[in-house]
Amino acid sequence: MSFAAFLNAVERTGAGLRADIPDAWKQGRTAYGGMSTALSLSAARATLADDKPLRSALIGFVGPAAGAVDIAAEPLRSGKTAASVRTRLTGEAGIGTEAIFTFAAPRPSALALKPAGLPDGVTAPPADADGLDFPNGAPQFTANFQLYPAAGGTPPFSGDAAFPPLRLWTRHKDPASRSGIEALLCLADALPPAVTTAMGDFAPLSSMTWMVDMLDDDLGTSDGWYLLESTADHARDGYSSQAMTIWSSDGRCLVKGRQMVTVFA
Repeated sequence: MSFAAFLNAVERTGAGLRADIPDAWKQGRTAYGGMSTALSLSAARATLADDKPLRSALIGFVGPAAGAVDIAAEPLRSGKTAASVRTRLTGEAGIGTEAIFTFAAPRPSALALKPAGLPDGVTAPPADADGLDFPNGAPQFTANFQLYPAAGGTPPFSGDAAFPPLRLWTRHKDPASRSGIEALLCLADALPPAVTTAMGDFAPLSSMTWMVDMLDDDLGTSDGWYLLESTADHARDGYSSQAMTIWSSDGRCLVKGRQMVTVFA
């Protein structure tokens, strides 16, 4: 089931949303984190009195969530410019995902600093690029996405002790799923953790927390392609911290993020 079809099938309730996570959107025994985040955002946006753009999100992947889940949304504060909403996704096993979303309208400012464009040597996929599937053995949810190589990236499980960045163009396979902020957040966590470039063999990994800052109101990109880059800056005691960036195909930096990952190796 594509992301667009799944989101259209979600039931709206008085408290938020109710959904049944299909196997195609699971990561092992739990829902894929990008899907959990997208559902939580959809529930949060439904509480807004106006269409303020998302500026930042703090997500905690508390426990496994699969099958039937409920997403409750609680407005925390709504001011003239900014609004904050807390969400909680729960399933049969209890709390799965907790998040706080901050929405804020533009305001006049004398300051203007653009984030860096595409990394040196990286170009957008050609117009006729079909993309590659994730390799066999990847989690179930990856079948919903396509990849295209990006210059300067290192494949996962390459055993490179220098911990090089993980960098790939990524898009939803389904063209109808390639627009909207929920679709972008669903895609934003599609790559394996950055620390995998230094690992020689597969081992289980799991996201613990995720922080996302939106840097542009225009999330459009050509043919659905976004450049996803993750760089590990810490790995110790079974945990790794990484920095994450997303660019559009025309070189605009759209998202900055950080993530803490559990590494079972």
